[in-house]
Amino acid sequence: MKRLAALMLLVCATACVVPPEWQRDMQVALSESRRTTQDLIVYFALPGRDASDLMESRLGDPVVIAALQRGKFAAVIADGIERKRLYSEWIGGGEGMGVCVLDGQGYCYAARPGPQDPEQVAAFLDVCASKRAELATLRAMLQQPTVSPMDQHALGSLLLDLGCRVHCEQLLIDAALAGVADANHRLARLYALDGNVTAARRWLRASPKTPSSMLTEGYVLFKERRHGEAAKVLAAAVATNRLGFERQHALLYLGKSLHEDKQDEQAIPLLEALAAEGTGSTFEAAARHTLNHIYNPDDGHAH
Repeated sequence: MKRLAALMLLVCATACVVPPEWQRDMQVALSESRRTTQDLIVYFALPGRDASDLMESRLGDPVVIAALQRGKFAAVIADGIERKRLYSEWIGGGEGMGVCVLDGQGYCYAARPGPQDPEQVAAFLDVCASKRAELATLRAMLQQPTVSPMDQHALGSLLLDLGCRVHCEQLLIDAALAGVADANHRLARLYALDGNVTAARRWLRASPKTPSSMLTEGYVLFKERRHGEAAKVLAAAVATNRLGFERQHALLYLGKSLHEDKQDEQAIPLLEALAAEGTGSTFEAAARHTLNHIYNPDDGHAH
């Protein structure tokens, strides 16, 4: 009888778990996040914009709610116009729409400007949750009396991978000036992400040629709309079989470059294969997003 009672209590407790909700009061959300040291995802909306309103209407999608629960995130929706100072401080580029994640101390460590599908938001949250320990370790290492340029590079690269432009730039510049060669192409990738291809080219010239720097070169070419050239460089980077965790990044932009170069007969199977890898990465979610645009061109096209 006691076992039955305990089982009933467990079932009731599981059933009574309240799913996380998207709050509307930024100040309350920030205060609560810091009180509980809980990571907070902020969605900066642009009310009245079709893409923004569509994304907001889908933030309650089960795949997003499940990711919020898995990672124990709090969530809040903010007006990107009213909160443009915070948007600029945390996300940087873009028109005022996007998502970012703050840790329990209010430190922004991840961002994605622009509209996102529910699957992309969920994958983004899962990546953020998976990087918490590494992020905390690297940040602690930079609090030591003597700071290693390699640690600066490691933290800058991690923040760049998470889309946090505002904190990674100075770390990567300091590492590059201290002689960390790989930091040069990471800076090129950062500036290409921001659309500053002139600065990207300057840093890329200072970088030794490696599979990772080839990925950056292909990305810069993509941003320059030299899609045919980008596809060739990215294909060569993938062919080295030495990209490691960046392989999916290269495959995504290879598929996007082929599509923009009107080579969908090659782009579609490549993107479909990437989307089917099943790791739950943001690159797989982005591949599905790109495929949706290829199959439904009237829905618009986002990069």
